[in-house]
Amino acid sequence: MGIFLSLIVGLVLWVVLWGTSLMKSFDAFLIAMMLPLLAATAVIVIKYLPRGND
Repeated sequence: MGIFLSLIVGLVLWVVLWGTSLMKSFDAFLIAMMLPLLAATAVIVIKYLPRGND
């Protein structure tokens, strides 16, 4: 669910940055896609972190 929400936030960020002409389309898309990539990385890394009460 977190990856999906970060995708939605990233796409909204892309539209806002592109729509306000703060960035070009591709540059804003790269920044926006960084969010789901970081969320997916966090999900994978959390699986391998040690837990205190195992």
